[in-house]
Amino acid sequence: MDFDLSSNRRATPAQELLVPIRHPDLCFEDGNLAVVAGPHYFIVHRGLLCRHSEVLQKHVANIQIDARRLEELVVLELDDTSEDFAHFLRALCGSLSYDNTAGTFPIVSAILRLSTKYEVLGLREMTLRHLSMPWPTTLTMWEMREKAATNTDGLYAPRNELPHPLVVIQLGRETKTPQLLPSAFYDLSRSLPSQLMDGYVDSNGVRHHLTDDDLCRVLRGKEAGARFFSTFIVTQLEGRGPSPHCLNRHEDQPSTKRACQMAFEAVTFELIRDMNGMVCNRNSDPLFTIAESVLMQTRNDQPGMENKTVCRACEACRMEYVAVVQTARMEFWRQLPTWFETPVDNWG
Repeated sequence: MDFDLSSNRRATPAQELLVPIRHPDLCFEDGNLAVVAGPHYFIVHRGLLCRHSEVLQKHVANIQIDARRLEELVVLELDDTSEDFAHFLRALCGSLSYDNTAGTFPIVSAILRLSTKYEVLGLREMTLRHLSMPWPTTLTMWEMREKAATNTDGLYAPRNELPHPLVVIQLGRETKTPQLLPSAFYDLSRSLPSQLMDGYVDSNGVRHHLTDDDLCRVLRGKEAGARFFSTFIVTQLEGRGPSPHCLNRHEDQPSTKRACQMAFEAVTFELIRDMNGMVCNRNSDPLFTIAESVLMQTRNDQPGMENKTVCRACEACRMEYVAVVQTARMEFWRQLPTWFETPVDNWG
């Protein structure tokens, strides 16, 4: 008796000695098909599987009449884990809700893997929409993600909220979803090279590593981002003069007349030191640091009170610089698929 080895495979002699355990939750009393996945079996309605997936429909149709039976029902044997199939089945039944926190990532990834494998396109698209919020294709969505991962003290702690980008890259490769990759690669590129080499140990003690090709991609992308940032400092900050509309341009006092230029010199010094990045746990993050070059002059502003920042450019000079920063950050974001060698349609 031959089964399709990709899914409805025949158990090996060792596996035949193991009696699968009835799943405690996902066995319907009026089900007409037993599905074995891992150590558990599920009693389901074959119509549910066949209606959503032509791939599963073909596997069900290929079950031989003398196939193995459980509870007098024919058995469909799958090579998925029981945990993954349980999440997938709940999603098919419409009884699963989840968010985008790190704790629910195993659920979301299981649904994406199986909906891809069994070509359940509607479920796959819905899952990708959920994943596109923390791993977006637009800078606006990225900024919302970063804000959500920053606590009230201004400390950036994404691992408390989001899954590790390394496992997202692995999921993107496995499920052929390149739209998840550039933002995950950028997130990972903010790690130290030693951390990239060490990989990531998940909550079950399993260590994950990038493939050699992806490790090279993230290192090359990291270098490209650093080069963009250093070029930004040289071309937009070092020696930056006042705006033609500078409010201090007619001042008689030389120090006041040069106040805006001095402010940008102070910003340049702070960016090179990267002190704000270290304090906020955001070092090696060019997108954040470029935006920070604007915010560091106004962070302590209080409405209705005189600003006390020692080096602060006038409103005209700052607004001109804000436009430069916005353009630079958009260009940086547009370059991510190129830098990390992961082409994506409709990026940015």
